[in-house]
Amino acid sequence: MVNKIITSVSILFMGCLVQAQTVGEVLKKITAGYSIAEPLQYKTDYKLFKDHKSTKVEENYKGVFYKNAANEVYIKINDTEIINTKKTNIKVSHSENAIVVSNPVANYFGEADFNKVFELCKLNSFKDYKTYWEISLEPKTHSGLTYSKIILNVSKNYFIQKQIFYYNTGINFSKDYKGTDVNYPRLEVVYSDYSRKAIPPTVINTQNYLSFSNKNSIVLAQRFKKYEIIDQRIVSNNIK
Repeated sequence: MVNKIITSVSILFMGCLVQAQTVGEVLKKITAGYSIAEPLQYKTDYKLFKDHKSTKVEENYKGVFYKNAANEVYIKINDTEIINTKKTNIKVSHSENAIVVSNPVANYFGEADFNKVFELCKLNSFKDYKTYWEISLEPKTHSGLTYSKIILNVSKNYFIQKQIFYYNTGINFSKDYKGTDVNYPRLEVVYSDYSRKAIPPTVINTQNYLSFSNKNSIVLAQRFKKYEIIDQRIVSNNIK
C-alpha cells in the first residue's frame, strides 16, 4: 500500500503575493542545489500513519537517492528502483516482476522537482526556526493532488530535511481487504546523510537491467528474464 503511495508522490510547492518572494528564493536555491551538475546522494525513511494525528507507524520503507555529475539519477524505495539517464528511464517493480521503459525525463531530480509548485499549491505559512525553515502548503482546489496539506522542512543549506503529506483521500487499512477500515493517512519522509561524494559508475548503469538490440528492441539482463516488459517509449525515440 505505502509503496504505491510513495512512488506516486510528487513534491509540488507554491508561492503567492508578497511572502512568495522569500519562499520562492528558498525553493529556487533548493532546486539549484539538487540540480547542479555535481554528485549527490542521501537516504530516505518513509513512514505511513493511519490518520493525521496517529503516532503508530503502519508501514515503514527505506530508500536511497544517487545522482552523478551528468545529472543521471538512481532511486530505490523499498522494492522499487528508478533509473533515469540521458538515454532512457527505467522503473523496476520487483514485487510485480515488471520493468517499465520510457523516454528519459529531462531535469529529473526525484523529490526536489518544484516545476509546478506555483500552479498547484498556495502558501499557508512560512516560518524560520533558526536551523531550518518550515513551509506549509495547501493544494489548490483544482490541482488534482490528494493532500489537504503539505509540510516541508528545509535546512539552512537548502536541503530537504522532512516532508509531511496529509491525505484527503481515504485508504482502506483492513488487513484482509474484505473489511472496512477507511482512514485519511499521513506520510512522513525524512532525509539524511547528504553527501557530494562521487557515485560509482556501476550504480547508474542501465545495462545492469537491460540493453537495446540493433532494431531498438529491449533485451532484459539474465536475472530479469522472467520480468514483464512495459515499453512506454514514443516511436520517434532513437535509443541506441
